Amino acid sequence: MYIRIIKKQLLIVILFLSHFCYSQKDTLPYFRKEEIIYQGKLYRRYNNYLTFGAGISQSNLRASSQNNIGIDYNFHIKRQYFRAGILMSGNQFLANNNFVVHAGYGYRKETTKSNFHAYIGPTYFTGVYGIEDSVGSGIFRPIFFEGIGAYANCGIVKKITYDIGIGIEGFGEINKYQFHGGIKLIFFFSGAYRGIKRNINPNVRRR
Repeated sequence: MYIRIIKKQLLIVILFLSHFCYSQKDTLPYFRKEEIIYQGKLYRRYNNYLTFGAGISQSNLRASSQNNIGIDYNFHIKRQYFRAGILMSGNQFLANNNFVVHAGYGYRKETTKSNFHAYIGPTYFTGVYGIEDSVGSGIFRPIFFEGIGAYANCGIVKKITYDIGIGIEGFGEINKYQFHGGIKLIFFFSGAYRGIKRNINPNVRRR
């Protein structure tokens, strides 16, 4: 049941990105230093951001749910957004039996109150699981695995200030060894802040 949910999540993100990734367009020319004014402060319109958090996940290799922790750096090249990060999961937080490095291309929608993102891309993974030598023996031997897979995620953040927020993120990973997916509570920090509004703000192009 849970594996079917993970597969559906991956499919939804893929379909979503196929529709929206190429719609990150604007009627105005791209200006790297463009700023907006919000609550008397200046913020960079095109900004990079960091998300990190922890949650629970499930894999078809394991009988019980896993704890996971991860961090992602989200950056842009002009109006296109990319992500690079890591995810660890195990029976306890930081007790790692599955380690994933992922990268992605995606969609981002930022407002003064929220930040939505969805990414998809490749992964490099390494992990271990145990199999019983014989039924009822209680003796398990480790099986190590590694390789390349695919990853997708989407998340929504409620902002506390323009550049700080808290939210939830769902993710799914698929490779020849396992389907692995779950949710995380995430914290959001962006590099958008540029200072207090001035009398003349040359980088503000729209109101």
